[in-house]
Amino acid sequence: MAPVISSTTPNNSTAYINGRVFTIDSEQPWASAFIISPEGLFTHVGSDAAISAFARQSHLVTVDLKGRFVMPGIHDAHMHLLYSGLGLISDANIGYDTTDATIGPRIKEQSCRCEYVHAYQDWIMANMYSNEGFPNGIADRKYLDEVFPDQPVVVLGGAGHSRLLNTEALKRAGYDIENEKDIQGSKFYRREDGSLTGELGETAMNKVAIAMPAPCLAHIKRALKHAISIAHRAGVTSCQEASSNTLLLHALRELETENQLHMDIAAHIVYGPEFVASESKATLHPLLDAAEKWKSKHVQTGFIKIILDGVPLPPLFTHCELDEHGAPDKTKIFVEDIADAIAKYDRKGMTFKVHCAGQGSTRMALDAIEAARQKNPNGPRHEIAHCSGVHDDEYTRFKKLNVTAEMSPAMFFVHPVTSASHGLMDWNFPKMLDTGALMTLGSDWGATPDPSLFGPLANIVESVGRGSKEKGGEILCRMLTLQGAEAVRKEKEVGSIQVGKIANFIVVDRDLSVGEFEGAKVLRTYFEGECVWNAEV
Repeated sequence: MAPVISSTTPNNSTAYINGRVFTIDSEQPWASAFIISPEGLFTHVGSDAAISAFARQSHLVTVDLKGRFVMPGIHDAHMHLLYSGLGLISDANIGYDTTDATIGPRIKEQSCRCEYVHAYQDWIMANMYSNEGFPNGIADRKYLDEVFPDQPVVVLGGAGHSRLLNTEALKRAGYDIENEKDIQGSKFYRREDGSLTGELGETAMNKVAIAMPAPCLAHIKRALKHAISIAHRAGVTSCQEASSNTLLLHALRELETENQLHMDIAAHIVYGPEFVASESKATLHPLLDAAEKWKSKHVQTGFIKIILDGVPLPPLFTHCELDEHGAPDKTKIFVEDIADAIAKYDRKGMTFKVHCAGQGSTRMALDAIEAARQKNPNGPRHEIAHCSGVHDDEYTRFKKLNVTAEMSPAMFFVHPVTSASHGLMDWNFPKMLDTGALMTLGSDWGATPDPSLFGPLANIVESVGRGSKEKGGEILCRMLTLQGAEAVRKEKEVGSIQVGKIANFIVVDRDLSVGEFEGAKVLRTYFEGECVWNAEV
């Protein structure tokens, strides 16, 4: 009888030795070697001597880690994979330093240089503009109309919370240029005669977000694959996609079927507002109700996204603050039925990620979660996205209500914009740590070339460790891995290097466990035991 030849038998396992392995396993924090099965699971974790002896006995292929630092793959708690992928391969990237004189010509030049042109039919999408480059800080469609009198152009700004449209784009999207009415949570910028300047903030963007042609599904898949490959370079093996819509779920399903999805994704389907998903609530809400059918091996769909308020950035200042009586300013709230929405989907066991930029929105979200918890004591863990505007009275409520404190965008933890916000942007890591709340870290990645968290974390590691870089490094590594897995209910499968868990791990050029984040570089990223990024090739 001929022997069975298969790549799935135990002798096809791979041994990794001579590493400095920070396992994030409290019972065995450090190891130097491990074995990964053909199915991509850790089967042995231990010493070089024990693993090497077993490998020799079993005739396993062995990889020398050359003394390098190894840890579980990173969980980024807040990413926009689709938006980032499209932004990098389809949009005109014009630079943040554009002015009234340069914005039109730059868009014309860069739109011709896009890797994939006409992704949005005859519309042009560009990013990002800054109001600082315009006279008196006022962006106006006339600067686009000079170069694009007949072609619709949309330019992102305000960290994704504003867009500048030319006249043709306003017309096609259905705006009444002379008499457009305000809606809840909107910010329409107007000329002296009351007509639209073309700059739209927050829910004022709903019409154009829905009207703008969506790329075909093949291009959506292309953009996602590109974004995932960049995330791998940053060591990310799992993430929370914070603006999921119908097209995204279709693309993920096809990539999964084609065995091309090398990322664990918790897909937060948008409840509102519509501009976040570029899709009408008429289809988004039924999508939420049918979320279970979109679940797959690598895609979790029991997650929901709400943007409750805006941003504390000029010239928007659309964040929701508290008045002198401690009540939220509800004119800044985008989703007025948040309490009903959370109550409804809490009963179904779905997790909300609620964007809150101001103390008022944070209080309002926690109140809604508390109301849901009173009706459904054993409901799911929810989370507050950003946590940059938390009133002192609110910190203890996170632990009490089993709410994850998702800290993002990491790039703003220490930043000139943050310093100039006069306290409106405040990520108080020590205070949140003292409460015992589950904390995660997110890049809030949106079309920048590098979503790595290492640089931003280098700026806060001593604060997190209360003066100890080493202590801060260990805390942050746990936030990046096991705590991220816990936030998406995957802690039994990933987040640490332990026997029986999925072999998602990274090799780094320095020891992150002692806070050496500055200049750190991911050398290799492994997903389910397969190398998906190798900086040395």
